[in-house]
Amino acid sequence: MKLAKDLTVADNLKTWLKKPGNNFCALPFMHMAVETNGSIRPCCMGDPFDLNISNKTIQEVYNDPVRFEFMESFKRNEKHPACHQCWEDPEIRAKFSTSAWSRGTTEEFMQTGKYPDMKLKWLEIKPGNRCNLKCRICGVHGSSSWTKDTAELDQPGVKFKDSNAFKYTQSCNWIDDPKIWNDINEMESIEFLHFMGGEPFMVPEHFQLIQALVDHPNIDTSKITIGYNTNGTYFPTEENFDLYNNFKKVNFALSIDDIDERFNYQRKLANWEEVRNNLVKFQKLNNVEKYFSTLDPAISVFNIFYLEEIYKEFSNLEFADFIEGNTNIPPNHYVNVGQHAIHIMPQHIKNIISTKYRDTKSKWIANAVEYMYSRRPDPKEWNNFTQQNFELDSIRKEKFHQTFKEFYEQF
Repeated sequence: MKLAKDLTVADNLKTWLKKPGNNFCALPFMHMAVETNGSIRPCCMGDPFDLNISNKTIQEVYNDPVRFEFMESFKRNEKHPACHQCWEDPEIRAKFSTSAWSRGTTEEFMQTGKYPDMKLKWLEIKPGNRCNLKCRICGVHGSSSWTKDTAELDQPGVKFKDSNAFKYTQSCNWIDDPKIWNDINEMESIEFLHFMGGEPFMVPEHFQLIQALVDHPNIDTSKITIGYNTNGTYFPTEENFDLYNNFKKVNFALSIDDIDERFNYQRKLANWEEVRNNLVKFQKLNNVEKYFSTLDPAISVFNIFYLEEIYKEFSNLEFADFIEGNTNIPPNHYVNVGQHAIHIMPQHIKNIISTKYRDTKSKWIANAVEYMYSRRPDPKEWNNFTQQNFELDSIRKEKFHQTFKEFYEQF
């Protein structure tokens, strides 16, 4: 019953946040995001500041005048330009300001009108773009394995080491600086430490930060939750679990978008059978206190036609409740911009997909269909998808029209 109560509180807060003229957001006062190249962002939706963690510490960038002025603009009830996506869509701001980690800060301000003190409670780190996969919906910004493909696609004829893709991957080397991982002076109030990627389990440096928290005399790690977004190709070691046992909870969000050969195509360099074996082990963690594993499938052009097959396999793996929204994590992960977003597809393909799922009993699938129709088709982005996807097929020696035969026939 606590979940129902929490949802009611969140709904009330969302209504309050969306009132005209109310520009409050909890995140500027308690959250910071570090991008793969070290750029500092207000959150995962905000534009990067003119601020980078290279040659600095977490404490230094969190208290930098650029970030401080960003926070002060919210005290003036202004609409900071870095947050334009939230000003354009108030639902986004409402969602993040009422998350499990920010809800208390929002509720306190609503009740008292007193702006919160600046205390880092929620830190999101993408520790470089080091990754063993080159997923179709990703790019060099999220995977070092994409570097050569991106260079060939974007700058054909340019020497690889002169390409923007190579330079970007080089800019992600800030993770090699030990002082970033060992200076935790700003983290005495931390409640949620979120590692994304790249692939965080390919960056053992981040365990230095976790160990430093455990060793700090003034930090109670039993009140801290650690979160991961991981591609499922790695499973934590016994040594990792020994470290995790010092914390309140450890959440694993597994980026699994498809199954079998389509999975191998979408998540290039991964092997479905090997990953599936890891998923079985991650699922078993849900029977262990303080560990929580869920699938985090991103619905895109690549998998929208195959959701019934994917759902059946997720059910076999005992993850159906998670993607159906029968837990406190709603199934709402869509590629929402660019050439892989499902809303860009031509109307006739949308109609075919809608008809296919007309009798579905899955909320996850029904929600995807609803989202697919939430925006108009985008012929320009659809052309980008078909053109670049086939160019990438040529580079990677793959064949979309064979791997996704039933979907391709609708083109």
